[in-house]
Amino acid sequence: MKFETRLTWDAPLARVMAMLTDRRYFERKLELMAHEEAEVLSAGMDGTRFTVMTRVKGRPSIKLPALAQKFIKPDQAVEIEQTDCWDTATATGSVSFVNKSASVITISATMQLSEEDGRTINRLSWTVECGVPLVGGKLAEMISEDIRAKALRNEEVSRQILAESF
Repeated sequence: MKFETRLTWDAPLARVMAMLTDRRYFERKLELMAHEEAEVLSAGMDGTRFTVMTRVKGRPSIKLPALAQKFIKPDQAVEIEQTDCWDTATATGSVSFVNKSASVITISATMQLSEEDGRTINRLSWTVECGVPLVGGKLAEMISEDIRAKALRNEEVSRQILAESF
């Protein structure tokens, strides 16, 4: 399943990029998102390329169809590693998720920052795929809706961090 989301900040692109390429942003974001467990595993800049890997663990945030529960147990903690990469020269990036608990699901997005009238927009083009027989499409749709809902909280938290620290 493919879809798009947007995040916006009332700040110039350079200021937003400084935030998105700082380990402290990710540490604070994980804290504010209040996951059961969360940590920054690594972060670093190599030339114009910034990469950060985070890990979160917690209960599933969606109710799974009965058939999907054969592959992903509803009471099982879900552990996800997320890798964000940014190219500061082109203001482009990518994000990918590895679900350590359910390898049948792949989630990724490309990101493009742009500035319009002092406002920065991050356009994310998502791909969600689920290899569960018979219900994979429905599960991908449910995950996509969950991503859209979480994008609103992510935007709120990132705006707060931008105001506090950048």
